[in-house]
Amino acid sequence: MKNILTMPWFNRQKSTSIQFMNVSVLIVDDSRTQLFAMEKMLKSAGIRTLTAENGKQGILMARHKKPDLILMDIVMPEINGFQATRYLTKSPDTSHIPIIIVSGSDQGSDRAWGMKLGARDFMQKPVNKDILLGKIRTLLMERPKVDIQQEAIYA
Repeated sequence: MKNILTMPWFNRQKSTSIQFMNVSVLIVDDSRTQLFAMEKMLKSAGIRTLTAENGKQGILMARHKKPDLILMDIVMPEINGFQATRYLTKSPDTSHIPIIIVSGSDQGSDRAWGMKLGARDFMQKPVNKDILLGKIRTLLMERPKVDIQQEAIYA
Protein backbone atom coordinates (compact mmCIF):
# COMPACT_ATOMS: atom_id res chain seq x y z
CA MET A 1 0.00 0.00 0.00
CA LYS A 2 2.82 2.39 0.87
CA ASN A 3 4.41 1.97 -2.58
CA ILE A 4 1.14 2.79 -4.34
CA LEU A 5 0.75 6.00 -2.32
CA THR A 6 4.32 7.22 -2.76
CA MET A 7 4.83 6.12 -6.37
CA PRO A 8 3.22 9.21 -8.01
CA TRP A 9 5.26 11.52 -5.80
CA PHE A 10 8.56 9.79 -6.54
CA ASN A 11 7.82 9.50 -10.25
CA ARG A 12 7.02 13.21 -10.46
CA GLN A 13 10.24 14.13 -8.69
CA LYS A 14 12.27 11.83 -10.89
CA SER A 15 10.84 13.15 -14.15
CA THR A 16 11.34 16.79 -13.05
CA SER A 17 15.01 16.13 -12.30
CA ILE A 18 15.55 14.48 -15.67
CA GLN A 19 14.07 17.49 -17.48
CA PHE A 20 16.59 19.80 -15.77
CA MET A 21 19.66 17.60 -16.10
CA ASN A 22 22.84 19.69 -16.50
CA VAL A 23 20.97 22.98 -16.00
CA SER A 24 22.57 25.67 -13.83
CA VAL A 25 20.79 28.72 -12.44
CA LEU A 26 22.44 31.73 -10.83
CA ILE A 27 20.37 33.23 -8.00
CA VAL A 28 21.23 36.86 -7.26
CA ASP A 29 19.64 38.16 -4.05
CA ASP A 30 20.93 40.03 -1.01
CA SER A 31 18.64 38.11 1.36
CA ARG A 32 20.22 34.91 2.64
CA THR A 33 16.76 33.63 3.49
CA GLN A 34 15.63 34.10 -0.12
CA LEU A 35 18.86 32.58 -1.46
CA PHE A 36 18.39 29.51 0.74
CA ALA A 37 14.69 29.09 -0.17
CA MET A 38 15.26 29.48 -3.92
CA GLU A 39 18.32 27.23 -3.84
CA LYS A 40 16.42 24.51 -2.00
CA MET A 41 13.50 24.80 -4.44
CA LEU A 42 15.71 24.51 -7.51
CA LYS A 43 17.94 21.75 -6.15
CA SER A 44 14.85 19.64 -5.41
CA ALA A 45 14.10 19.81 -9.15
CA GLY A 46 17.62 18.65 -10.06
CA ILE A 47 18.93 22.10 -11.00
CA ARG A 48 22.48 23.07 -10.11
CA THR A 49 22.59 26.44 -8.37
CA LEU A 50 25.07 29.27 -8.02
CA THR A 51 24.47 32.20 -5.68
CA ALA A 52 25.51 35.84 -5.45
CA GLU A 53 24.57 38.34 -2.74
CA ASN A 54 24.52 41.51 -4.85
CA GLY A 55 24.50 42.71 -8.44
CA LYS A 56 28.27 43.09 -8.66
CA GLN A 57 28.86 39.50 -7.53
CA GLY A 58 26.09 38.38 -9.86
CA ILE A 59 27.76 39.99 -12.87
CA LEU A 60 31.14 38.47 -12.02
CA MET A 61 29.62 35.03 -11.41
CA ALA A 62 27.60 35.15 -14.64
CA ARG A 63 30.65 36.13 -16.69
CA HIS A 64 32.82 33.44 -15.11
CA LYS A 65 30.39 30.49 -14.77
CA LYS A 66 27.98 31.14 -17.69
CA PRO A 67 24.81 29.77 -16.05
CA ASP A 68 21.86 28.66 -18.18
CA LEU A 69 19.55 31.19 -16.51
CA ILE A 70 19.66 33.96 -13.89
CA LEU A 71 17.10 34.82 -11.19
CA MET A 72 17.68 38.49 -10.30
CA ASP A 73 16.39 40.43 -7.30
CA ILE A 74 15.95 44.19 -7.79
CA VAL A 75 16.84 45.92 -4.51
CA MET A 76 20.44 45.08 -3.61
CA PRO A 77 23.54 46.97 -2.42
CA GLU A 78 26.36 48.16 -4.71
CA ILE A 79 24.75 47.35 -8.08
CA ASN A 80 20.98 46.82 -8.08
CA GLY A 81 19.17 44.19 -10.13
CA PHE A 82 18.15 46.63 -12.87
CA GLN A 83 21.75 47.77 -13.39
CA ALA A 84 23.05 44.19 -13.34
CA THR A 85 20.36 43.06 -15.79
CA ARG A 86 21.21 45.88 -18.18
CA TYR A 87 24.92 45.09 -18.02
CA LEU A 88 24.44 41.34 -18.54
CA THR A 89 22.00 41.69 -21.43
CA LYS A 90 24.21 44.23 -23.22
CA SER A 91 27.47 42.32 -22.74
CA PRO A 92 28.28 39.99 -25.68
CA ASP A 93 29.52 37.17 -23.43
CA THR A 94 26.35 37.06 -21.28
CA SER A 95 23.59 38.46 -23.49
CA HIS A 96 22.35 34.95 -24.36
CA ILE A 97 21.59 34.12 -20.70
CA PRO A 98 17.88 34.64 -19.93
CA ILE A 99 17.13 36.66 -16.79
CA ILE A 100 13.99 36.44 -14.67
CA ILE A 101 13.48 39.40 -12.35
CA VAL A 102 12.27 38.18 -8.95
CA SER A 103 10.93 41.08 -6.90
CA GLY A 104 9.21 41.67 -3.60
CA SER A 105 6.92 44.21 -5.27
CA ASP A 106 4.43 43.66 -8.04
CA GLN A 107 4.48 47.20 -9.37
CA GLY A 108 3.85 47.42 -13.06
CA SER A 109 6.70 49.91 -13.39
CA ASP A 110 9.22 47.38 -11.98
CA ARG A 111 8.01 44.74 -14.42
CA ALA A 112 8.09 47.14 -17.39
CA TRP A 113 11.50 48.55 -16.50
CA GLY A 114 13.02 45.07 -16.02
CA MET A 115 11.70 43.91 -19.38
CA LYS A 116 12.92 47.10 -21.07
CA LEU A 117 16.42 46.45 -19.69
CA GLY A 118 16.46 42.95 -21.16
CA ALA A 119 14.90 40.62 -18.60
CA ARG A 120 12.89 37.83 -20.18
CA ASP A 121 10.30 37.45 -17.41
CA PHE A 122 9.18 38.77 -14.01
CA MET A 123 7.99 37.03 -10.84
CA GLN A 124 6.80 38.31 -7.51
CA LYS A 125 8.11 36.94 -4.19
CA PRO A 126 7.24 34.57 -2.63
CA VAL A 127 7.86 32.43 -5.69
CA ASN A 128 5.57 29.53 -6.56
CA LYS A 129 7.79 26.52 -7.35
CA ASP A 130 5.66 25.10 -10.17
CA ILE A 131 5.32 28.47 -11.90
CA LEU A 132 9.05 29.15 -11.55
CA LEU A 133 10.01 25.74 -12.97
CA GLY A 134 7.58 26.26 -15.84
CA LYS A 135 9.14 29.64 -16.67
CA ILE A 136 12.65 28.17 -16.49
CA ARG A 137 11.65 25.29 -18.77
CA THR A 138 10.05 27.67 -21.29
CA LEU A 139 13.01 30.05 -21.38
CA LEU A 140 15.54 27.24 -21.76
CA MET A 141 13.54 25.73 -24.63
CA GLU A 142 13.48 29.13 -26.39
CA ARG A 143 17.28 29.44 -26.44
CA PRO A 144 18.75 29.54 -29.92
CA LYS A 145 20.18 26.21 -31.03
CA VAL A 146 23.49 27.91 -31.83
CA ASP A 147 24.03 28.68 -28.14
CA ILE A 148 23.31 25.09 -27.14
CA GLN A 149 25.78 23.76 -29.72
CA GLN A 150 28.46 26.23 -28.65
CA GLU A 151 27.97 25.23 -25.02
CA ALA A 152 28.47 21.58 -25.96
CA ILE A 153 31.68 22.41 -27.83
CA TYR A 154 33.17 24.41 -24.94
CA ALA A 155 31.89 22.21 -22.10
